[in-house]
Amino acid sequence: MNDWRVTLHIGFDDIDSQFNGCTTHFTYNVVRELLKSVDVEFIDYPNLVRLNPSIPFKTRGNGAVALRISVPKDCEELIIKLIRNMLESYVSSYEDGGGCEPGLAVIVGDVPEILNKLYVKALTDYVHIDYVRNVMNEVRNLILPIGISRGVIGALAAIGWTQNSDCTYELIAYRGLINGSSRCVDKESVKEVDLKYGDYVFNNYDYEGDVMLITPHGYDPVLLGIRGEDPEVLIKYFKELKICEDLSGYMVFRSNQGTDSHLIKRDLDEVRTYRTLCVEVSLKSKPTILRGGDIIVKINDNPPLYSIFYKETSLPREVRKLNIGDEVIICGSVKQWSDLTNVINVEKIFVKERIRIYERNPICPHCGKRMTSAGTNKGFKCKRCGFRTKDLSKEVIKVVEDVGKSYITNIRAMKHLTKPPRRYGRERRCNFVKPINHWIYSV
Repeated sequence: MNDWRVTLHIGFDDIDSQFNGCTTHFTYNVVRELLKSVDVEFIDYPNLVRLNPSIPFKTRGNGAVALRISVPKDCEELIIKLIRNMLESYVSSYEDGGGCEPGLAVIVGDVPEILNKLYVKALTDYVHIDYVRNVMNEVRNLILPIGISRGVIGALAAIGWTQNSDCTYELIAYRGLINGSSRCVDKESVKEVDLKYGDYVFNNYDYEGDVMLITPHGYDPVLLGIRGEDPEVLIKYFKELKICEDLSGYMVFRSNQGTDSHLIKRDLDEVRTYRTLCVEVSLKSKPTILRGGDIIVKINDNPPLYSIFYKETSLPREVRKLNIGDEVIICGSVKQWSDLTNVINVEKIFVKERIRIYERNPICPHCGKRMTSAGTNKGFKCKRCGFRTKDLSKEVIKVVEDVGKSYITNIRAMKHLTKPPRRYGRERRCNFVKPINHWIYSV
């Protein structure tokens, strides 16, 4: 980097309310303004960083955003002032119905390792305000924030997104006019284009339920979001869709979506409320079907720990085959549920060893034919030679089944971070990626 230029890492989070605004839409507006007003070079795509999905006070999609740019040193203050003014204006348009805690953070130069650690914690655990204060006190190249909010935690965590880890991309398009919750995107065109680019995209269409998944349902500015492996493919995909409403534009983000980055291996004694994890267990109870079709299974006695398989995930139909003693790896997020202390909401289950026990009547010691019951408490008899005995017992046969089988929630119930089956084997190590042409488009 030239010595007259400086690298800025700018994080945003919680710039939305329950019904209005969107952090990615605000970022899109900021990027457009920067490209128009400042000598700016993007050293990476805007980063859409999903954080811990089990936190109860998360934003709608629990996604923060980071911009990574190179600018002239004498523009640094101008850019920060510009973004702060845009943030105040954006939030003021809906703050009366809000409940948001907007977060803005700026790092100059290299991202300190302590922010990498904050990202991992914000991705997989609960982050206390005191933890963030300690982080901020250690970071010497932090310009903003002033004060701390929940949004600041996400903004700093997005800046700290660990590089050299798996990544995907998402093209998000924005509405020209928000005139209701329904989006006008032709369903058949989505299905057709998704099949065409199926090797490079994921979680855009549910073929089992015949439902398109690229359009949200709220009153926010997002028209659609297309997820995939390659920015060029996403742009082609978008241009081949039939969209029947006014468009503001689109922007491509690099993301940790669809990577399972939140599912880290933990031991049973590390289970805490709000943590995400994969834990290896031996089932302590048979699956119990609850009212409504959900299934609960006890996976630890002391302290008591249960796992819940929700009906809408499609996992219950597989889990009901399990039994006491089966060895499994359960992946998901920990929450408190009723009076059952901690419960794991399951996203995936890997069956290490599923044992089935069968009993068969004994073989006749005289003629070799399998015997039959002679009646209750009367032993066994042989129909061929007439031999009877009470001294023999049934043979116990253990059969190991489903070794190495895995089951994952269906696409409709899948969390942003969950890796879908079609992404297995496509993992790669990603670092900053200089954007290609047409990565942002404005009408």
